[in-house]
Amino acid sequence: MNKSDAKRNFQEFFPEVYIKKSVKILKLLSEESRLRIMLYLAKEGPCTVSEIVEALDLVQSTTSHHLSLLRAADLVITSRDGKNVFYDINEPMWKEMGLQFFKYLQKGDKIDLLGKFVVKMIGK
Repeated sequence: MNKSDAKRNFQEFFPEVYIKKSVKILKLLSEESRLRIMLYLAKEGPCTVSEIVEALDLVQSTTSHHLSLLRAADLVITSRDGKNVFYDINEPMWKEMGLQFFKYLQKGDKIDLLGKFVVKMIGK
């Protein structure tokens, strides 16, 4: 197999859209405060900016900026209750990205990683 065939096989196995989206997500989450915000939302569920600021000891304007970036990347979703805006992780997007990630980590044709891999929340 020559280099162009190998590159084509790689691109077919790892769709470019998935690679681009994954890079964007990983870059966003490489910033410590954004990662802390995501982990907090995953643990606590829907929260307002004020609740996040208080729990994580962050600055409100910076937290709002981080949340807007996470929302623009479809990593978090919002809901409104009166004047309050609640942020939460975009669970369907995370599940899909996770399933794709583990699918692409399979070795060979006979290994079914997803069949043996279970993620569950503990203590919620």
